[in-house]
Amino acid sequence: MEEKQGVKIGMPIIGGLIAAILGGIVWAAIAAMTEYEVGLIAILIGALTGYAVVLFSNKRIATVHKVIAVMFALVGILLGKYLTVVYFTSELFGDVSVMELVFDSEMISAFAETFQDYFSQPIDLLFIVLAIVSAWQIPGRMARTSLASDATSSDHAPRA
Repeated sequence: MEEKQGVKIGMPIIGGLIAAILGGIVWAAIAAMTEYEVGLIAILIGALTGYAVVLFSNKRIATVHKVIAVMFALVGILLGKYLTVVYFTSELFGDVSVMELVFDSEMISAFAETFQDYFSQPIDLLFIVLAIVSAWQIPGRMARTSLASDATSSDHAPRA
């Protein structure tokens, strides 16, 4: 899993996972504070996972890194939606804490059964597509920027 044709993917996977978890938590926290889901957070999750994959790959980007960034952007969005549902469920049943519900099998089953309801609005799909685009493009752009800066720095290097 670590290396495929000279491309390292282990650390980028870890970076994407960390970004997805942080993004999902931020999504739920903003939803809890505002009592409103802010779709722009999905785009930020895409950007965050893309950046994390680049950072954890030492700016050596291949197509597989873009796929990793997209997958973890979707994981982050799903986690954000799930944590938001958990928060509002705990608020509804005041005697149950968020931490009790996060890993509750009934909560997970209920979320899985009603999964489509959370992604049924066209605006949800729009923000998911924008998150995917953002997660896909950032690694490529950052890699090109890195290659360009490497090329210009080697042009100015003293020659022996």
